[in-house]
Amino acid sequence: TSATGYSVTTGMSCAGTPGAPTTGATEGSLTVTVNTTPSSGLTVREGDLKKAVLGLKLEAKLSDITVQRVKVDLNTSTIVYNKLFDRIYVMDGSTVLAESALNSSTVVKDGSTYYITLAGFNFVVPKDTIKVLTLALDAKSSIDSTYDANATYGLLIPADGVRGVDGIG
Repeated sequence: TSATGYSVTTGMSCAGTPGAPTTGATEGSLTVTVNTTPSSGLTVREGDLKKAVLGLKLEAKLSDITVQRVKVDLNTSTIVYNKLFDRIYVMDGSTVLAESALNSSTVVKDGSTYYITLAGFNFVVPKDTIKVLTLALDAKSSIDSTYDANATYGLLIPADGVRGVDGIG
């Protein structure tokens, strides 16, 4: 009911009609970089739930930006989603914004790389501020000892991996 601020349900601005540019709306930009926390080289163990593994620092310039999608590069192997992890999350602190099972129905192969896209949320990064989102994983309850406990597996965000909408849509 407020004309200012952001909806706790949708994350959208309370000013104006949803999806419509607000008066004086401007084009904006979003810069996405890796946040320092969680740090790289984390150990994820069998049964870990919502283990934070990658932080995304989001910086909005010139306009509020509503982030709606994060595409995650799972690398060139099916091991990440077939053998090690069950579920992936996009989180704002302890709040889950989006989540998906990790399986052959949700992961897409493009060339030699496997991706999963987490969408369907509206996370507002206000103009000239920085917000952080975190990617988290659920590890399988049992991991075959074939997969070396010292092996390294990584998640990447491709150059076009985060989609946001600025003040003019």
